Formats: sequence, structure tokens, C-alpha cells
Amino acid sequence: MSPGTAIGGVSRTIALVGVLALVSLSSGFFLSSGLSTQQVPELGPEDLGKPFRASSPAGFKASRDFEVADDVRTQSRRLEARQRVRPVFDYDPTVETKTKRDLRDAFEAMQEVVHDFRAAQPPSAQPPAAAPPAPGKKPTTAPSKDPSKEQLEAELSGALREARRRFEDHAPLSEDEDFEALVQARFTPEIEQAALGLLEIAFRSKVVPSRDELSRVDANGITVRILGGRSESELLVTALPQVMDVREASAELDRFASVPGNLLPESPPLVRRAVLRVAKKQLRSNLSINAAETEARREAAALAVKPVVVQVKKGQRVIADGELVNETHLLLLKGLREQMSEFDRVQLQIGGAGMVALLLAGTWLFFQAALRRFAPSRRDALFMGLSAIGLLGLLQLWLLVCDALHDKYPGVPLEALHLAFPVAAGAMLVRFVLSEEASLYFAICFAALAGIMLSNSLATFLFTLVTSLVASDRMSHVRDRAGLFRAGAFAGLAGVGMVIFMNLAAGRGLGAESVWAALLSVVSAAVAAPMLVLTLTPVAEVGFGYASDLKLLELANLNHPALKELVLQAPGTYHHSIIMGSLVEAAAESIGANPLLARSCAYYHDIGKGRNPGFFGENQKGSNAHDGLAPQMSAVIIKRHVTEGLEMARQYKLPRRVADAIPQHHGTRLVGYFFHKAQRELDGKENAPSIDESIYRYPGPRPQFREAALCMIADAVEASCRSIAEPTTDKLKAQVQKMINHISSEGQLDECDLTLKDLALIADSMVRTLDGIYHARPEYPPGALRPQGPGLVVVKSDADVDSKKAGA
Repeated sequence: MSPGTAIGGVSRTIALVGVLALVSLSSGFFLSSGLSTQQVPELGPEDLGKPFRASSPAGFKASRDFEVADDVRTQSRRLEARQRVRPVFDYDPTVETKTKRDLRDAFEAMQEVVHDFRAAQPPSAQPPAAAPPAPGKKPTTAPSKDPSKEQLEAELSGALREARRRFEDHAPLSEDEDFEALVQARFTPEIEQAALGLLEIAFRSKVVPSRDELSRVDANGITVRILGGRSESELLVTALPQVMDVREASAELDRFASVPGNLLPESPPLVRRAVLRVAKKQLRSNLSINAAETEARREAAALAVKPVVVQVKKGQRVIADGELVNETHLLLLKGLREQMSEFDRVQLQIGGAGMVALLLAGTWLFFQAALRRFAPSRRDALFMGLSAIGLLGLLQLWLLVCDALHDKYPGVPLEALHLAFPVAAGAMLVRFVLSEEASLYFAICFAALAGIMLSNSLATFLFTLVTSLVASDRMSHVRDRAGLFRAGAFAGLAGVGMVIFMNLAAGRGLGAESVWAALLSVVSAAVAAPMLVLTLTPVAEVGFGYASDLKLLELANLNHPALKELVLQAPGTYHHSIIMGSLVEAAAESIGANPLLARSCAYYHDIGKGRNPGFFGENQKGSNAHDGLAPQMSAVIIKRHVTEGLEMARQYKLPRRVADAIPQHHGTRLVGYFFHKAQRELDGKENAPSIDESIYRYPGPRPQFREAALCMIADAVEASCRSIAEPTTDKLKAQVQKMINHISSEGQLDECDLTLKDLALIADSMVRTLDGIYHARPEYPPGALRPQGPGLVVVKSDADVDSKKAGA
């Protein structure tokens, strides 16, 4: 690869990257759905109850989908969630067991004192087998007046009093008189069982320290969590037996003991009172509130409540013109203002630009790899980019118009109004001035961008893609303005089909909405799109030098000023160009190229020869202007018709593609006749200098598109076949194939998109055309063309003249 080629490739890549960046940033502006020409109204609490005055009769509508958090409703729901959480109480089942065990240990300690004291006495001093009467109760028989026994009982009582500390180490006492009553009763097992029974009754309900801990418990009850385990349960506390505090449990024991026969019916009142007091003194709470766990559960329940979000869709009216401002309006407008920060705007635009860049670049790379005929130039890329930007801008304006129309005519669906935009116009325009591959690329990319712009609408993407593809396909048959409208009609029919099937697929049926959508889609594709293409085509032709088929038809008119000048100045060149036009038009049709472009390139490829027609063989009559010139000078004069042709192309404002064929149809070939003449002049001379080929070689470039390559082949074929003495079909076929092989072997066709199959089709087509031009004609006999009636002018044919000469 030469340095120039490398530099050209780098510059082309840089230019394409620049075009991609331009299109991405511009399209990203339109695709960032949050951006809008409408400003968010500045309303505050002072505007509550006042009518809203909007700049538009439609009021203020959301320019994109957004969500606003309702903090007031969120806090209300979280408070409700906290209130639904039951207070958590920890239940300790070991409290009852430990309390009973401590009381039992206290009684056993005292019973051990009694046992030890009596065991230390002699047998004679032991009490009788029968149990002594209970203290305070009169015996049925007179007690023994044995002073020694009374002394022993007094000593035992004293021993029990001294052991009080041992009792209180396990179970606290309330009053001294209660202990004294238990001393007199000798802490018997019956008294112990009575006290334990009271505790059993008290702990049948769960006991809390104070009723205050239950003051904020509602009808939902509480959650009881068992300490030391993983189980928990819900408990209602409306009924008193379920949960009591220590005071209520003590009162419950009082009620139990007040019933005759419940507590030690055979014991004196002092003992019963002492047992009751001791049992009440042992009461402990086994249920206590766990404030930390309760708060944690309530906090978790509050956090589990999702924020209340008000959703607003794009195009939804936030507040109407004249509507009274309320709290909801303030909430929505405040949320929208917060979300529409400058950073958010930049973020949206960067996101849109990034999506566009990836879409365009990825599709471009795929098309270049998969479609060999997809090779747009920098100018083509810029044209497609500007076309996409312009259409997106028009679509943005149309969406605003649709909102206003929908507000005025609510019976017309908003989605149907969106379909009235001529989305297929872009692909039609690209196909009109470029190629099928370029229009396919544009259709795919623009359909995706339009779908994103209309709230990521898959229906919009499919509708735009299908109508664009159908319109682009029919544009290949357009040869006049009416053909544009025929192509639009086909696209409209495709749009109607898409509307019907999309509504059926969405389950909406074929109602009024479908009718409106179908009608507007037909109008947009069959009328609006062709009119927009007709409006933009001259802009594309003037601004980018493109040649639409309509422009090419004008150029193919032989009354064009450039051709009229050529026929006057260089009739031989004119005739040569007309024959070339027939050759390349038929060849272009055979390989799928543009016949109109090929014919126009052929008509104007040699207009520069009109400046010095006498130096070209087809215009010479008798003398040769090159006879007195050196080969080098003749070569310079011959090559100059290329630069003069480009000057005339600018003068007559020929399209760039047609002008490009002027230098490209020669490529970098040699001016062969004078190059070989120079070689013959140097033959036989000693120390002859070498010939500089650059003097005799055209500057190029080589053909860059197929139509220019056809002109190169047809130029060589027509000139060489003209010199064949008897141009039979076989001779023409051999000559055509020879010239094609010669041009191909020189590498002149390496930079255009022609395949071996195309070359074979071109050869067959040109042979057929030349055979029709040079077909054999029958010889007319002498006198065959004489007049058969009086008063007719005698026209002598060449055959008559030749026969007379032969007779003479």
C-alpha cells in the first residue's frame, strides 16, 4: 500500500468517525425523551387553589415517563405498618420452676432443722407417735403437762428462729409474724405443699412486672417469644387470665384463699395467712417486654413498605390550563423539576448519543462485511446522517403538533396521528440518490431511532421499517415523478397491513382506532412521503452533487446545452458518445447497475474534446494535427481533454457522479498510440534516454463505481471495434473479450465493485449491442431506389453511383 493510499484511508476513517459523532450527538438530543421545549411550571404552596395559566391550551404535559415519590403517603403507610407489629414480650418459663424450687429449698432447710433437733433428743423425750395438735387448736383430750416436753418444744422453736437466715436465703419473708406462725406450725410438708399450690395458681397466667407495660397493647395482642427456644406465639391480652401483673396475681391468690376450704382448712387462720403471704412474696414476673426487639421489628416492617410512587406517562397531562392547583400538582411538578436537573439532561443526552453511536457503527460494520456493494463515501455518510437528523427533528415537531391536535380532536387516537408522519421518506430519498444497500442501512437505523423516540415503541419500529423497505424497493422502478407516488402507494398498502395486523396482535380488533390509523398511514406514505422526497431531492442534488433518476433523465436529453455544443464542435466525439450510451445502458441493466447513470456518464465522458476537436481521430478529416508534434506534446494535448472536461462539468453544473466518470473512464491507462510512437522513435538509437511513462499515463483515479467502469470498457470496445473491416459476431465477441481482459489485467477494475460474473454479462451485452449496430445490410440492385411515378425526385443511392463508375 502506498503512503498516499494509507493517508487517504486514515483521513476517510477520521471523517466517518466525525460524521458518526455528529449524528450521534444530534440524534441523542432528540432521543433523550426528557428534553422538551416546554418548561416545568414554577408553582408553590402560595398557588394552591388558584387556576393554572399555561402557555399552551393543552396545559402542561409530561415530556417523558417519570415517577415521583409521595413522601407523605409513604410515611403514613410505614406508620400503619409499625402499628401492625405486635409488641414483643420475652417469656421465661424457668421463673416458675426456680421460684418453686427456692421455696421448696427454704422449707426443706427448716424441716432439716426440725429433724436434726429431734434426732438429737433421747427416745424418752421423743414426741408421741400421734402428731400433736396444731398450734392454737384445743385438743380433744387434755395435753400432757410434762414440763420437760414443753421445754423441748420451746427449744425447737428457738432453733427454728435461729435458722431463719437459712429460710430467707431461699425465700424472702414479708412479716415477722408470718415466720413465727410457720415456726409454730413446724414448717410441715402440708404447709409447704399449700404454698407451692398457691404459686402454681399464680403462674397459670403469664405475669408481667406492671400493667403499664400492657398499656399500649391493642386488640392485636402481643407476640410472646420463649427464651431459650425459637418458637413464638401471638397472645391476646384483652382477657385478664391471659396476662396479669404481679399485683393482679397477688389479688388472684387472695381471692383463692378467701374461699373456705381452699387453703389449709384444718389450720388456724394465722398459719393460712402466713402461707398466703409467703407465697405472694415469692411472686416474680415471667413475661417482660423486649423494647429493642419490638423496635427492630417495627423498623423492619416500615422499611419493607415500598415508597409510594406516582407514575406519569409521556404525553400525560399533569395539569390542564385553568385547572385549580392542588397538592398532587405541586408534588408532581416538584418531582419533575428535581429529576430534570442539568446533570440529568446531560445524562439523557449521553445515553441517547451512545445508543445511536453503537447502532450506527454496529450496523455499518455488518453491512460493510456482508454486502460488498455497500461502500458509502464520506459524503454519502454525511448525507445519510443529516437526513436522519432532519427527519428526527421534523418528527419531534410533529409530535408536538399531534399533542395539540389530539387535545382539540380527542376522537382521533394519538397513536394514529403519529403514523401520519412520512417515516418512509428518508429511505426513499436515500434510494433515489444512492443505492439499495444504502437505503436498507438507512431504513434499519432510522426505524430503530424512530421507535426509541416514540417511547421505545416496537410497533413504530416495525411500521417504519416495513414501509421504508417497501418504498425503497419500488423506488428502483421510478423513472418520473408519477413513479414516486406509485412507490408511496405501495408503501401505504404495506402500512395498512401493518396497522391491521398489529392491532389484531394487540387484541384491539378492527375498530375506529384501526380505521384512523390505516387512513393516516396511507396518506403519509402515498402522499406526504413522495412530496417530501420531491422537495428534498433538489437540495440533495445541489448540496451534495447527487444525481437522482429525474436529474439523470434531464441529462440524458440530447438537447442539453453541453451535448448541443459537443455535436457542433466535435460531431465524431458526439457520435462516439451516443454509441457508448447504448452500450453502457444495456450492460448496466444486465448487471443491476443504474442504466440512467451509466448512459449519462457515457454522454458526457468526453465533453472536453470539444475544446480541441481536431486533435482526436474521430473528428479529423484528412489531415492529422499531431503529424508535426512530438509524441510527448501529443500525449499532453490528449490528456488535457480530461481537465477541460471537468471544467466544463463545473460550468454546466453536472452531478458529481457524472463528472467523476470523466477522469475515471480513462483510469491510469497509457495514451497507447503516442507511447508506442515514442518507443519506435527511440528504437535503434544509441544511448537513448528511457521513456517517462508518467507523461503518457492518465492521472486517474481508476473507476470507483460500476457505471464509470462500464464507460471505460465501452470506450475501448467502441473505438477498437470501429476499425474492424467486417464486424461479424465472432469478431466482435473476440474483440470485446480482448479489451475487457486487457483492461482487467492492468488492474483498472480493482477499485470498483465488478465481479467475473459481471464482466461476462457485460461482454455478452456489448456484443449484442454492437452486433445490432454493425449488422450486415442487403445490397440494393441498380435502379431499386428509382422513383416509380412522375414528379418524384430521383434519389441516387451509393450503389447506383458505384455501378455508374464501374460502367464508365
